[in-house]
Amino acid sequence: MPITNVKAVIVFTQSEQSFTRTVQSVASVGALAVPWEAAEARAALPAALGVAGIPALVITDAAGKVLTANGRQHLAADPLGLNFPWAQRPVAVLTEQALLKMARHPALVLFIDDEDSEIEFAESVLTPSAESYYEECSIQFPGFCPYQNSSDDETMDFDYPTSRSNSKIKKKPFKHVMFYIGIDGTDSADMLREHIGLDDAVPLLTAIDFPKQRMVTMKYGDEITTDSVQNFVDAYLSGNADFKPLKPQSEKC
Repeated sequence: MPITNVKAVIVFTQSEQSFTRTVQSVASVGALAVPWEAAEARAALPAALGVAGIPALVITDAAGKVLTANGRQHLAADPLGLNFPWAQRPVAVLTEQALLKMARHPALVLFIDDEDSEIEFAESVLTPSAESYYEECSIQFPGFCPYQNSSDDETMDFDYPTSRSNSKIKKKPFKHVMFYIGIDGTDSADMLREHIGLDDAVPLLTAIDFPKQRMVTMKYGDEITTDSVQNFVDAYLSGNADFKPLKPQSEKC
C-alpha cells in the first residue's frame, strides 16, 4: 500500500522564513509554490482546502481531491505510508500506532510476507469479515463502531435503552475489535510477535486480546480463505475459540 497517485503536497507555514525554508527543501522534486507576496491567494487557500491551523500539510490526488488536510498527524503515525491515503477502512496494515491501540482493544491480525500480492491477498480475505462485523455493530450500536484508524478515545462502555417500552438505561460493554495485516519484516509486526512469543510462520491468523490477556491462533496448515477467516472470527466473537493465556515474552511493545 505505497503512497501513489499524489498530485500535490501543499504546505502552509506561519512566516516567510519558514515558507522559504520549506520551498527550498522540496525544490529537488519540482514542487510548485504560491509566492509569499501573493497574500490574497495564500489567504484563500486554507479555507478552500479545509485547513484549520498552521503549519499544515495537505495532500491531494491526481484529480485535485483533498485526500487529507491533516497530513502531519497521519505521517507521524504512519511515516512509511503503509495505510495511505489514510481513509477510514475496515482493514489496515499494522503500524506502531496500532500497537498502542491494541493495548486497549482486541484485534485480528493476519501475518503475511512483505510481497504486494500477499498484502492484496490478506486484504481480500479479511475485508469481508471486517465489513460484516462493522455493519452488524452499526446496526446494534449506532455510532460506536469506529474503524481502527479513527479516534479510539471514546469509552467502550455506553448507555442504551433496554427496550422500546422501557426508558431505563442499562450499562453494557461493547467489544471494539480491530482488523490488521501484519507485514513480515516491519518493526510493528516483528515487535508484536516477539512480545507474545509468536513464531515467524506466514500466513498466520491470530486474535490477540491484551485487555483479557488471551489469544487464539488458526491451526497451522489450515487454508486461509474468506470462509475460514469468517469461521475464525465467529468463533472468537462468540467466545468458543480455543483461547490460550497471553504470556508476553518481553516488556517491549
